[in-house]
Amino acid sequence: MLPLQDFRTKLLAQRRELFRQAAQTEEDLLWLETDVEREPEERGQMETMVWLLDRLEEREKREIEAIDLALTRIDTGSYGRCQGCGKDIPVDRLRALPTATTCLVCGEAREAPKR
Repeated sequence: MLPLQDFRTKLLAQRRELFRQAAQTEEDLLWLETDVEREPEERGQMETMVWLLDRLEEREKREIEAIDLALTRIDTGSYGRCQGCGKDIPVDRLRALPTATTCLVCGEAREAPKR
């Protein structure tokens, strides 16, 4: 039997941390926007930094969505079941990746390049 409460606790902690990181990213972006005029080279570095922070924010959004879906699967009783083959996802895989929706075999098949 899966330790669902342990997974719920871990997922909620990850979610809180992502929101904390996103809030920090927002503060960093506001600081960058209000900074004084810079030399051209520094502006290029700053634009790169803004781009990286923006990407990080998108990644955080995707991770939060995956966590929310995992929490929904816990609530509906489908957590830990592979969406590819319907078999149980090994507990070790869920411990390593609590948002996993597939077993390793189905996950690898999904990620494999199409021919």
